[in-house]
Amino acid sequence: MGLFSSKPEITVVIPAYNEEGAIVPTIKGVGAAITAAGLKHEIITVDDGSTDGTAAAAEAAGCRVIRHPVNRGYGRSLLSGIHAASHDWILIIDADGSYPPEEIGKLLPHIPAFDMVVGAREGSLFWGNPVKALMRFIYLNIARFVAGEAIPDANSGLRIFRKEAVTSSMPVVCYGYSFTTTMTLSFLNAGRFVRFEPIRFTERVGQSKVKPVRDILRTLQIMTQVIIYYNPLKLFATLSFLVLGAFALSMFLPPLAWLVSAFYAALLIFVAGLILESIRLGRKKG
Repeated sequence: MGLFSSKPEITVVIPAYNEEGAIVPTIKGVGAAITAAGLKHEIITVDDGSTDGTAAAAEAAGCRVIRHPVNRGYGRSLLSGIHAASHDWILIIDADGSYPPEEIGKLLPHIPAFDMVVGAREGSLFWGNPVKALMRFIYLNIARFVAGEAIPDANSGLRIFRKEAVTSSMPVVCYGYSFTTTMTLSFLNAGRFVRFEPIRFTERVGQSKVKPVRDILRTLQIMTQVIIYYNPLKLFATLSFLVLGAFALSMFLPPLAWLVSAFYAALLIFVAGLILESIRLGRKKG
């Protein structure tokens, strides 16, 4: 019977944008890992408007390829693959070679008990230099605040999950790099069973497509949307404590009163935006 009493069938979705150098080893490695587990599967590469030979290389490797006419982003590529999937379980893996395909074997034993199993990256490459490590620490603690529990890796690009959970547990959808962060936070806030399984992480092949400032701002936006959808009271309670802190600061340091007034004005505008966004998400929910 292998690892499973009833064997799940898996669709692998590989989002790719100008990843000609790593796409073939990724496809072959994924196929070998899942075949070794004795599971029926299909592999879909979503070519997100690449200008190199990514699509042709994926087709030559025997992979089903979906092509976007223009580049629409990491999350949009995953959604295209998920919607086209024939099976109930979706495994995603980046096409850049940073996730060794053999690590998939660590995730498979935990389904179907869990709705999602995330390959949690570890080590110095994951944390990076001191500046990157500090930013990641802050980011993971913000994610912990939103989810209400510790998250070792919120945006890992190697994970397996139930296809139906994407439509039922993701009220906020991101088309960019924050898609996996959105998925992690949404599943946890929706009460889904999520496991984080430690995996190896290696250097990517080729040049990174991440734009730190833009992607950090979009991630913060996504986190805000998730928390106002699932737990708005937590967010507004936190903002009220910030107001009290600013008021205390103005009392003890009168020269900073002008700065506190500017903070109040900015916060008022922000809260107005939160209310409008909450109404918008409520309409989507209905």
